[in-house]
Amino acid sequence: MTTFAVSLLDHLQMPIAVVTESAAIEYRNKMFGETFGSDAQSWLKEGARAVAGERGWLQGFFLAGDEHTIDVEIEGRVYRIDKIMSVGDHDTPAVALSFEDVTQQREAEQAKSDFTSMVVHDLRGPLSGIQGTLEFVLSQEGTKLDSLYTDLLNEAQRESERMMNLINELLDFSKIESGNFVVEPEPVRVAGVLKRAVRSLQSVASRDEIFLLNAHGRDVPQIIGSVEKLTQAIINLISNSLKFTPKKGLISVAAQIVRNGEVAEAIVITVTDSGMGIKSEEIEQIWNKYKQTKNKSLRGGGGTGLGLYIVKQIIEAHGGEVTVASVEGVGTSMVLRLPVKRAA
Repeated sequence: MTTFAVSLLDHLQMPIAVVTESAAIEYRNKMFGETFGSDAQSWLKEGARAVAGERGWLQGFFLAGDEHTIDVEIEGRVYRIDKIMSVGDHDTPAVALSFEDVTQQREAEQAKSDFTSMVVHDLRGPLSGIQGTLEFVLSQEGTKLDSLYTDLLNEAQRESERMMNLINELLDFSKIESGNFVVEPEPVRVAGVLKRAVRSLQSVASRDEIFLLNAHGRDVPQIIGSVEKLTQAIINLISNSLKFTPKKGLISVAAQIVRNGEVAEAIVITVTDSGMGIKSEEIEQIWNKYKQTKNKSLRGGGGTGLGLYIVKQIIEAHGGEVTVASVEGVGTSMVLRLPVKRAA
């Protein structure tokens, strides 16, 4: 490193260091020394250590590209570590890293997440009571209600369901943003997940005059994951299709096995509808948070723009991937690919 470069880095107000894969510090600027002092060597070695076959966070900077970033807690504070560039030769590879203190930012995000969770929990109770009352009144066979009142009650029930979906999305989003979105591993019968998701929305589909079908083979294997989260992901996809599928339309939920010889390698779940479809220029954005297509829902009401984002987080937390195929005016197929992982 030239004298000019060293002088320039020493004047920066952000800690910067050049570190080898074995955690040796080849260079540190003045701010790095002032921030971490002599303790840096100990937590860098900890970051390079492999535990139970898993590499430490420091190795990630040598395996990934130049865009690699990670948040690490160091001595009670959280630092966002960015890879500036690779330096050194093949014999002694090293990386230049910057360390941005994001502790206050993370604390603010956590406070916001905690507040959202508190408000959402407070809203769910009363809304559940309203839903229960509406379902009870509408289920009374001997009750004679004017058709106008029946229509109003059905509309109120529909809106309460939509509000509950919005509340649940906000709760999940708050867990994702705070890092508390955890998948508890358990054996999962994928066929059971699909059946449960379809059953939960069958009455809504019938009310909107939409055919909702569940199709899969009997030999769909079990996987390791979360029954609750995977069911939620499928429900989110079906709910999304219901918004944009016209009366007499079709929504099918299916599962197929991808095999490598005789071994089941992955399960591909598809939720396909005969709805409006998605414009080609919008397809890449639909999995991002707060992003929605410009298509107007046929059932009224908007959304948070978080449903598909949450689906993506759930599937990726299971080691899977999500894709979409759509033709505007014809329909859309949401595709979830999950690896088959069996319990040891």
